[in-house]
Amino acid sequence: MIEYPTKILLATDGGADAVRATQIAVALSTGNNAELHIVHVGHEAASSSGVTVEGGALPGEPKGFAERQARKLLEGQVEQVRAAGGNVTGSHLRMGQSAAEVVALSVELEVDLLIVGSGGPRAVRRAVSTTMHRAAIGRAADAIVRGAPCPVLVVRGVAAST
Repeated sequence: MIEYPTKILLATDGGADAVRATQIAVALSTGNNAELHIVHVGHEAASSSGVTVEGGALPGEPKGFAERQARKLLEGQVEQVRAAGGNVTGSHLRMGQSAAEVVALSVELEVDLLIVGSGGPRAVRRAVSTTMHRAAIGRAADAIVRGAPCPVLVVRGVAAST
């Protein structure tokens, strides 16, 4: 017997793949009457030496700027879900390393399905430099697939033409 997801987590970065991932998350959640949670992971700014600057601010950047920008992006993604006819059960802002934060939240929420974008243009560059047997997905999506405690749906922005 197939069990349909009752709790879905959409991990979004606002990129091109996020649009298609959002459409699929809305369709699956509304079609199955499942809870839909959205997470966006903001990144703290790093200095030119690669060291994270206190509070995530670069010189001249107001304290909390990175978090405010991340929250703004998350709110925009929530509005996109609502505009597409979906209901958002919860929106979650995390700051830090994308894959680790998404996997941790999927464990906390006990989700049945995690939906992520494939990684955009970086994935194409990576595919050129990897073997043909390896799927061409971005680093964060790859780490999420490896670490998630549930099935992960990796979505490409547009369907391939035949």
